[in-house]
Formats: sequence, C-alpha cells, structure tokens
Amino acid sequence: MAAPEDADEVLAALRLGWYVAEVRGRNRPGGPVPPAESLPNRAGHVLPLRIERTPRELRIEAQSVVRKLAEDLKVGRVADGGQARNLADDIDQQAKALAAAAPQDAPAAWKALALTIYQFDAHTQDVLAAQSGTQSAAYQLGRGLAEIYWALDPAAVCDPPTPDCWAFLLGAQRGSELARLAGRLSGYFNPYCCPALAGTLHLWLSVAGNEEWRAGAQDHLYRQTRRWYELLILEQDPSTLIKPYTIIREWHAPLRAVQALWVQLVTAAVSLVLVIALITLIINGSSNAFLKALFGVLGVVGLSAATIQAGLKNAAQSLTTRLRQDVYTDLVAAAIAVAPAKPGADRQDRVVAEEIRKRTLTTAADAAVP
Repeated sequence: MAAPEDADEVLAALRLGWYVAEVRGRNRPGGPVPPAESLPNRAGHVLPLRIERTPRELRIEAQSVVRKLAEDLKVGRVADGGQARNLADDIDQQAKALAAAAPQDAPAAWKALALTIYQFDAHTQDVLAAQSGTQSAAYQLGRGLAEIYWALDPAAVCDPPTPDCWAFLLGAQRGSELARLAGRLSGYFNPYCCPALAGTLHLWLSVAGNEEWRAGAQDHLYRQTRRWYELLILEQDPSTLIKPYTIIREWHAPLRAVQALWVQLVTAAVSLVLVIALITLIINGSSNAFLKALFGVLGVVGLSAATIQAGLKNAAQSLTTRLRQDVYTDLVAAAIAVAPAKPGADRQDRVVAEEIRKRTLTTAADAAVP
C-alpha cells in the first residue's frame, strides 16, 4: 500500500509530540533517568553511541530535535504583544538556564520552563488542529505515548489520581484515547503496528493497576516505550521481531484466530460445498425443468462457472488474509511486549499472551469514534 501524501508531515508531528514529552521529562527536577550504558572513559574525545551519551548530552539532543521539528512544521513561533516569539528557542534557552541554576534558583527556573513548554504545546495543538486532523492526532499520540514514561513519578499517590501517577498515565481513559489516535493513523503504519500497540497498552494498563506488579517496573516501561518508538517513528517492520518457529511454539495463536472467525469459516465451508454442487450441475447440465430455468436466469444475470470460481477465490483470499493478520497481530504484540514478571505467575510469556488476548482497546472500532 502506498504511503499517504502527507506521511512525512504526520511522522514529523508524531516525533515532535514524543520529543516535547521527553524534553519536559529530562528537565523536570527529580524526573526519570533511563537505564544506559557508559563508555569506560572519555579520554581522547572518543565518540559515544546514543546509549552511551550522558543525560546532559541527551537532554540537549532532545531540545535540538524539538527546535528543528517545530521549524519544519511551522509551529514554533507565536505572536506575543505584537512581536513574534520563538517558543522552541525559549525552551532551549530556559532549559540551559535551569541546568546551570543554583539549587535555590532551580524551582523558579523549572516553573518558567514548564510554563513555556505548556504554551508551546497549546500553540502546537491549535496550529496542527487547524491545518491537519491527522497531524494533530499524530502529535497527541507521540506525546501521549512518551509521557507514559517521561511524565511518570512511580512514587506518586494514585488515590486520588495525580497527573504523574500510574493510574492516570496508564488509566482506562488515556489508554482508550491513545488506541483511538493510533486507529485513526493506522494507514500510516505497518498493518500490525496499531493492533500490537493496543495489545501492549492493555498489558501495561494491567501492570499499572496492580501495585505489586508495577513495583520496580520503570526500567521495563522505558524499554517498552522505546519499542513503540522503533515501530511508529523508526518504522521498523514488526514481523521481523517474531523469532523463527514462534508460530509452531505458539500454536494457540492460530487456534484463537480460528475461534474468533469460526462463523466466517463455517459459512465459507458451506458456501464452498454449495458452489461446487452448482458448478457441477452447470457443467454437466440437467434434464430437470426447474434447474434449466435456474441456469437460464443465472446466464441472463451473467453468473457463470467462471464468475463463481472467481468470486470463491476472492472470498478465500480475503478470509486467509484476515486469518493470517489475526494470528500475526497476537504474535507481534507478544514479541514487542516488555513487562516485568508478574508476582506469583509461573510463566511470564503466558501472562503476557493472556493479557494481550483479553485486550479491549481495539483500534479499528475506536478509529471511528470522534
């Protein structure tokens, strides 16, 4: 399937939303610190991979990405008192000021930066909503997925929910909205991406709702968000994550697909028998008056053995495609899932498969909800 004409702009909006959340998270005092590798030393100015860069270097990188994407999408500048103000530049400058601030000045510097990020986000949402619904949805999806990690405070109280707690960031309301946004953008991604995203979102909703299960889960959550980033933004083919012979080992996945499509399969089988019988009668002919009349009517409307065979072939291909897609959706969702072991569970893979199988966050139906 050819990519939509505005695919580059939609992907840029998705990436911008992701990095806005990351910039806020990396600058937030007491914010999350992702697990990372480090070089033995920096002697001789050796060149690090991204995972070997320091938190400061990664913070500056994220701010640079926001500035560039804001310029590309023309959302960085806003009128302020008759003058144009570049909010993306302000974020970068205020973030640098926060990093250099003395401890007693840090709270005020963070408050100023948080306000500017809020203004930038509001302006971006307004501009993108006015010029493109898909770009607006992409921006919100990218920011919402990234915030699951970057806005989270694992120690935050969940009763009542706060904006940085597990119950809010991975609650049913936000989870459903993210699945809807992904559904609206499904034409821009690999066919398996959005259903697999919905499955892993439901898995993490279950993790977040279980206080024991989510204990110490922050590093797993970071790796999960990186998987989402690779699939949606780096456009990795999710089927490449399925290990060889997985479909044999996970034999229950095809069985579940057959169970879900049993009505269509039975209907197809009955139709096949009837069509075979009809074609046999057409080819061999019949002396029965009723059948002769029936064949005459079929001839008038243009229904012949060839057209019946073609229709049967198309129906079989459609059903086979649907069956394969359902099977691979479960396999892909299980392959991209990164979750901590559930306390008391015998096998982690069975837990993951069961949670994904019970998912209620469907993208096809949700995409139609305004």
